Amino acid sequence: MSRIIVDAHCHLESYKSIEIKDGWIPVTSGYSHSSNVKNAAIAKKYEIPFCLGIAPQSAIKEDISKLDSWVDEIKKHKPNAIGEIGLDFHWAKNAQDVEKEKIVLARMIELADEMNLPVVIHAREAAGKVLDALSEAGWKRGIMMHFFSGTLEEAERAVGMGALISICPMPGKERRKVINTLALENLLVETDSPYVVRTFYDVQKSIDYVAEVKNMDSGEVARATAGSAMRFFGIHR
Repeated sequence: MSRIIVDAHCHLESYKSIEIKDGWIPVTSGYSHSSNVKNAAIAKKYEIPFCLGIAPQSAIKEDISKLDSWVDEIKKHKPNAIGEIGLDFHWAKNAQDVEKEKIVLARMIELADEMNLPVVIHAREAAGKVLDALSEAGWKRGIMMHFFSGTLEEAERAVGMGALISICPMPGKERRKVINTLALENLLVETDSPYVVRTFYDVQKSIDYVAEVKNMDSGEVARATAGSAMRFFGIHR
């Protein structure tokens, strides 16, 4: 198999233009009903893996009385994973916001269970609470902690539940501890582009960051994270 690099999380619906070179696999992710529709169409056109879900920031902003119809749309497109979903206590400004996030998260976990799919988690300032929700739901399938920004203790708890920790190209003291402590097999790399960096090709920065912290060859990191991502998303190349 030729060299493959996987960006485990990006948002191609927000790109001005898309060009995917041989050997590169971007996993595009929805976060709202409208972005889900766009990403499903992009994934079909370019034959790439994709995730669909209702993220907590969308749960706050949108009319969740439409949740059932959003779920029906997700089911129709048969994604590789349900995501991004989760809790975000940075954007939740009051108890009503938190409650809306929790309602949507519970339905997304239920949907992933119905479809026998892994989940891609958004957990800003809320990793512990999301892990609690998954544990209470008896979750046994795959978990990817997208753009992980929690503590080492939360990362270790997540890994103990079978999760993969996704690393973005943003250095930080706690993130460095997470990379250094966890085994390479527990890590993925992502860009969250175009919001954090410009394109999914910038995932090389995430690869190089992990390699530098772990004192490994970048090629080894690329191979290992690509293999883990392909298994997680059910990618066959």
